[in-house]
Amino acid sequence: MNGQEAVRLIDSEFKSLSNTFSSSSNSDMDQINSCRISLILIENNLSVMSAFEVSRAIRAMRPPISNVPIIMLTTTLTDEIQNECIETGINDYLTKPLKTEELENVLSKWISKDYH
Repeated sequence: MNGQEAVRLIDSEFKSLSNTFSSSSNSDMDQINSCRISLILIENNLSVMSAFEVSRAIRAMRPPISNVPIIMLTTTLTDEIQNECIETGINDYLTKPLKTEELENVLSKWISKDYH
């Protein structure tokens, strides 16, 4: 999947849920919140759109999807990449090769937060 396809998929998933529950009661809104995307794990070197462009596109969408944590996977972590992560709304990053313990720590850090 390339970056553009990822943005399209995320956007269509959110629109589908929003349309389904557009005239919902509070219990239905709880259901949409429990079905929503909890975290986006994205590769730094995507084709068509970079991870930074994907992040900008997601941050331009409506809440709650625009608030979903974005974690980038990268082979090299430089100051430039860290700064661009901050500028484009990427919440955190992991370096490859990926270590299970680091992944678990990042997932529990960001999934446990409330992003509504």
